[in-house]
Amino acid sequence: MQITPLYSDTSRPMKILVLASGRGTNFEKINSRQTELEQNGQKNYGTIEHVFSNDPEAPVLAKAKALKIGTSSISSEKFFVDLGKPPSDEGGRVLYDSAVISLVEEVFEPDLVVLAGYRRRLSRLFTERFENRILNLYPGNTTKDYLVRGKSACVQALENGERTIRCTVYLENDPETRFGTAVAQSSDISLEGFGIGDGAAMEEKIREQGEWMLFPFVVHDLIANGRVAIDEEKNIYVDGQRTGKNGFSLSL
Repeated sequence: MQITPLYSDTSRPMKILVLASGRGTNFEKINSRQTELEQNGQKNYGTIEHVFSNDPEAPVLAKAKALKIGTSSISSEKFFVDLGKPPSDEGGRVLYDSAVISLVEEVFEPDLVVLAGYRRRLSRLFTERFENRILNLYPGNTTKDYLVRGKSACVQALENGERTIRCTVYLENDPETRFGTAVAQSSDISLEGFGIGDGAAMEEKIREQGEWMLFPFVVHDLIANGRVAIDEEKNIYVDGQRTGKNGFSLSL
């Protein structure tokens, strides 16, 4: 069975495209880890070359510009109004993603696409163009079968008797599936002392103890170092060892 690295050219920094729609906090954490590695003289890390947003007014664009990172935007709202189609229209989704791909590839060829709060579902055109190169984050354990859309992961965890939660970094490799292949998970984050109505406080704790540690680590310390691979059945390997369905764990 063929096992293919997600990134293998460790003779140079891995080039990253960030797609984001909001404040860009995960973008900031990934960029901060990049700066830290650069200043420490590390050779293998990712560099954020460009930030794209479907919202021209998204704060993440101003943050990227302040860091002298290239930016671009195509308003998805205006795009679909001009098409005369709802934002969920699959044909329109393909047309929009085609425009995004063309715009980005005029600038550079990304080695990794990071979805840092990108509020659009990708089409198959996009996932096939960047096959096994699109990384996303979920503030919960994507392997749990009780998860439903429209309700926060931490609330669902409490409702199902969980006292801890993990967030997951996964590959967007199947647009028909809500979550793709899990690459790695955070350590367990305690939910002790929280109730169903404490969603905002739980989410902030998950960001601080999970997301902001996990996402930069997976991007820079795992993938950019050539440590992650995938086989034809979408099994993940880290340092040559096949992981379980949850991927690599930061608690190890």
